[in-house]
Amino acid sequence: MEGLPKRHILVSIDDSQASQRTLEWALENLYRPGDEFHLFHVIPPGQYVVLSTDLGMEEVVEDDEATKKRVEDQARSILVEKFVPMLQAKNVPYQVELVRFATDNESIGAVICKRAEQLQASCVVMAKHNKGSIKEFFVGSVCNYCTHHCKSPVLVMHCD
Repeated sequence: MEGLPKRHILVSIDDSQASQRTLEWALENLYRPGDEFHLFHVIPPGQYVVLSTDLGMEEVVEDDEATKKRVEDQARSILVEKFVPMLQAKNVPYQVELVRFATDNESIGAVICKRAEQLQASCVVMAKHNKGSIKEFFVGSVCNYCTHHCKSPVLVMHCD
């Protein structure tokens, strides 16, 4: 395998068991020496809408910097505890990437596709969370968005 170019594998993860199984599969079936895995997780923006008693919007409250840092540190800690040992056991180079971004499905999909493009990712790997067809119709699917918009190949693991 000497002389093969370094590949970037983008693995979209959350703290679910499905994401763990997806990373395990990618390590067993996609990884080759010299590749780098990018564990990619989206954190919702820290803002809350305060409603008045008549349900009129009063104000939008942004998290302060200390709260934002605490949320990011907690997310990083959970991801490092759950996922990094799998990568370290196989001596796989990796990066843990946290992005604070709007968390509707289309926005998450767009930010995943953008990061894949920046990395020139060889593959985007993600778990499909079965929401049911009615819920998916109304709220959409990150996987569906990525398979239709991502310039890199997208591998979707169906984990039940």
